[in-house]
Amino acid sequence: MTLPSQHHTAIGYGEVPDFHVAIARLERPSLRGRPVLVGGDPAKRGKVVAASHDLREFGIIEGMGLADAIARAPGIEWVPTDIRRAREVSGILRAAVRELVAAIEVEGLAGFYLSAPQDRRVALELAESIEARVLERTGLPLRIGIAPARFAARLAAEDAGERGSQFVGEQQFEDYLLCQNLERLPGVGPKTAARLGELGAHDVPGLRELGRERLELLLGNHGRSLWLFACGEDPKPLRVKRHPETLSREETLTTATAERAPIQESLARLARSLENALRRDGLSAGRIALRLTVLDERTITRSCTLEGSVSSARDLVVAAERLLDRVEPGEGPARRTALVLKGLEALGAEDRQLDLF
Repeated sequence: MTLPSQHHTAIGYGEVPDFHVAIARLERPSLRGRPVLVGGDPAKRGKVVAASHDLREFGIIEGMGLADAIARAPGIEWVPTDIRRAREVSGILRAAVRELVAAIEVEGLAGFYLSAPQDRRVALELAESIEARVLERTGLPLRIGIAPARFAARLAAEDAGERGSQFVGEQQFEDYLLCQNLERLPGVGPKTAARLGELGAHDVPGLRELGRERLELLLGNHGRSLWLFACGEDPKPLRVKRHPETLSREETLTTATAERAPIQESLARLARSLENALRRDGLSAGRIALRLTVLDERTITRSCTLEGSVSSARDLVVAAERLLDRVEPGEGPARRTALVLKGLEALGAEDRQLDLF
């Protein structure tokens, strides 16, 4: 059996565990130490978005019906989902991380990957700095795992507990991997684990022994991925990048029009979408451009430098309408609108604190 080549890089994975629950407890200290569910209205067949760790023993998982979850455990506190708030805090978190690591790969609202130092001491110092910065900016605990493979970094982060960091070096990686339960490998749920057990694979060494060809024959591409995981490789590459230099949104109007009201409504929608994008990456904009495409396919562009860094839809709408004032009435009916943001930068520390508190 030929195993994949040796690793030459370290990968870090950080996350705020139980993100939605952590936000709820931060804003309502009375929830600390109590079982918490975040999700939709149980009276309207809402689903569980997040559950505190102490509810795992009751079999409560994300995606199950909230009413069912509440019935399983006494004394549960239900908190309605506030996705707008979660996105705001997510943006603050990412901006905090980018103050120390310019290029990251975003994972959901509360997770990120990064290229990490291979030296244990240096890597842990970086992890501790990131953890402290996120705590300072958001008040939320962060856990970080560092390992030679992407999926293993996530396992190491889970092993760190509710907060802190865990480092798995190249020399320890083989032993670390071989002692993992099959269910911890990505894509191995109860059904897959049972199927692998029928094939004689009850642990990671057993999964390796099945061989890549047999696993691919039985499980297709999923089988190939499982064999790579068992050998310490991750088929998904790390894709870290710096924050974008520009952001843009556009839409085609239902009917071409020269009237101001429908164009303003369109710009408001674009501004809300851009606000979400800025919040998601913890950014603000220094310049804005308005583009109107008229019936004869001419594009009319107006732009300006914003007064300070801007990240809210309200401020973007004000700027966009001022640019609209500069468009001559006789230019013709508009059929497409667009807003483009430039001069993007991480939100200032003062702005982030004001947003959160």
